[in-house]
Amino acid sequence: MDEIDKIKERYKSRQTAEIKSKYAQGNTYSKNIVKERELLYASVLTNKFAKIEDIKLLEIGAGEGLNLNGFMSLGIPKENITINELLEDRVVVLKQNYPDIKAYSGNALDIPSSEQFDVVFQSTVFTSILDKALKQQIANKMLKLVKPNGIILWYDFVYDNPNNKDVKGVSKQEIRQLFAKASKITIKKVTLAPPIGRRVGNLYGILNGLFPFLRSHVVAVIEK
Repeated sequence: MDEIDKIKERYKSRQTAEIKSKYAQGNTYSKNIVKERELLYASVLTNKFAKIEDIKLLEIGAGEGLNLNGFMSLGIPKENITINELLEDRVVVLKQNYPDIKAYSGNALDIPSSEQFDVVFQSTVFTSILDKALKQQIANKMLKLVKPNGIILWYDFVYDNPNNKDVKGVSKQEIRQLFAKASKITIKKVTLAPPIGRRVGNLYGILNGLFPFLRSHVVAVIEK
């Protein structure tokens, strides 16, 4: 079994009712972290690009499309968005929910390099890739897909989860190593660690502001 097949198996093993409930978009924790991320994405994109409506965006590992509405609400038209997803069942959902958005199913390495984007986005994809060589290959591919003045927008966690051997945190240092050819990398810690964030309810914003050392994820802006 190669690494791509292993990744598929890892995702399948997570698809239990308990996990879906824990990460449901409707719960308070999910609402808080999505709001936090989307405000930061909006700041990054409006500071980087003159016209949001002209941004051409690719999401690597789009899942079931939970990030897409956020980007469209910022003003990126759906015809400017392209999605990629490895898992066949998720591709089916994506095509049902977003029939007008261009989609590449399968391995991100197979996306034609002739495609060029202002923003290549990934969210919690790299932490499910345990093979270092494949991580580097996908990082290199993402850089190839970015226009000369474009960015890679990254959201992922930095610490290992001792209760889940199917994921591995990607540290700030590793991000810099993966994108050593980038001209500039800016990294900001975000997201109260899930074991804390899920318990504090509406106090999320207060604790997140007071105790930044409790944050477990980063948003990175990687400039080509």
